[in-house]
Amino acid sequence: MEISTQFVKMISGFFGMFLLLTPITVLAQTKTRVVVIPLGDEAKPLKNIITVAKANGNFTDPRAAVNSITDASATNPYLVVIGPGVYTITHTVQMKPYVDITGSGENVTKLTGAISTPNSASSAVVAGANFSALSSLTVENTGGSTISIALYNDSASPVLSNVTVMASGGTAWSYGIRNDSSSPTMTNVTATASGVSYNYGVYNRSSSPKMTDVIATASGGQGTYGVLNDISSSPIMTNVTATGSGGTIIDVGVYTENSSSAVIRRSTIDGDDYALYTPSGTTVVSQSTLRGDVSGGTRNKCVACDNGSETAFGTLDSSCQPIP
Repeated sequence: MEISTQFVKMISGFFGMFLLLTPITVLAQTKTRVVVIPLGDEAKPLKNIITVAKANGNFTDPRAAVNSITDASATNPYLVVIGPGVYTITHTVQMKPYVDITGSGENVTKLTGAISTPNSASSAVVAGANFSALSSLTVENTGGSTISIALYNDSASPVLSNVTVMASGGTAWSYGIRNDSSSPTMTNVTATASGVSYNYGVYNRSSSPKMTDVIATASGGQGTYGVLNDISSSPIMTNVTATGSGGTIIDVGVYTENSSSAVIRRSTIDGDDYALYTPSGTTVVSQSTLRGDVSGGTRNKCVACDNGSETAFGTLDSSCQPIP
């Protein structure tokens, strides 16, 4: 790309003698991408930044963009930037270590697909990776078969921030986020699930995520679980809203079992049937509102909690039961 004489004169006139003192890098746009033009050198694209856009990006398909990266490492990380728009995903976008993916905003960039099989590993729109991050976009799975997962972390612990995930259409199970043997960091995440059978906003299996400012909602079908903790999971939940509603069999805000131990702080837990259901393991809650019954006896421990009633406000005792 050539820089016109008029452009050079305009820049020189604007900066005046400052050009003589300080090297300047000027951004210019070619027909295909944004490049950095160091004055006195040829135009060069930004290193290790891959763009996805409806037009004028390196790729139009997010999965192809991620798959094109083969040399990412701790000393050679990549960033995939996805522009505004709705992108239809037909096969799981498998994240890679040292490759971060960012959209243009949760209400601006959406990855959507109907990816659904009887196997969790092949039923997600996005699958996480270690040493990676996902941010500023929406992920949606509309399902259609046995399992529907928006985001699946299997032995992988990415950093998630400013992400909305939605799963529906699983004929047996729908998961907004499913964590298996993983401990992702989740901040400002909204996870919702709905379907004809069992639905989970966030499902933790042998996983210990750090969940901060998370909204986990499950609705409809037979059973709903805002957050379910299974098989030695130990999530730390801070400023979390977990809701289960509209199921025909059971609705639970937070369900904890099988030697799991959940810690909940400054949160609102709401279930049409149970706010907390702890058949085994422990659930420790502080400074939180529990709307719904609590099952599990002394396996639930509460400090400075209430029942959230607007008409009959009630403090809960150390076992998360109303004080007479």
